[in-house]
Amino acid sequence: MKILVTGGCGYIGSHTVIELLNSNYEVIIIDNFSNSKRDMINKIENISNKTFDLYEGDVNDSDLLEKIFTKHKIDAVIHFAAFKIVNESISKPIEYYSNNIGSTLNLCKAMKKHQVKNFVFSSSANVYGNKERQPVKETFELEEATSPYGQSKIINERILSDIYISDKTWNIAILRYFNPIGAHPSGLIGDNPDGVPTNIMPYINAVV
Repeated sequence: MKILVTGGCGYIGSHTVIELLNSNYEVIIIDNFSNSKRDMINKIENISNKTFDLYEGDVNDSDLLEKIFTKHKIDAVIHFAAFKIVNESISKPIEYYSNNIGSTLNLCKAMKKHQVKNFVFSSSANVYGNKERQPVKETFELEEATSPYGQSKIINERILSDIYISDKTWNIAILRYFNPIGAHPSGLIGDNPDGVPTNIMPYINAVV
């Protein structure tokens, strides 16, 4: 199977790509390197001892997606590419809604056109809002998120739900994260943000 991974050079994306390659999937990555580093390319290849196709560009670029879907027979898409800084989304709501929702719609249009209906969407535990009941369970209803970032994830989830309702031949999985932490056993890759970390776990690591 051939898997398209958007944001495949980012923290979670890179670990996912390595697992896919180690499981003998063919991988295509789209990444604009706005929140990742180019040296990740060599690190992924060194860890997996395998190669992959890489397209440097933006998921919001319809022409790029058309080029990729036309050239490759893609079986599934894993979508990690999104703006993800909660505080920044409060000061830049237009940019966050435009990028995070637009990229998903763009992908789904290309997938529909090329009859690719296996989709994994990287969401966020932010979609649960501020729950009084703890711990939060997967079965809890989505509530008003506390930021435009979280709201963009809720909107994306509802879009994907409506796509499935309209055509149940789609296979859609949604991943919701709280505070992911960890690194590859090789120590070559892990959560390594530029400047002051914006997530709690790398911030704690930086303090330690």
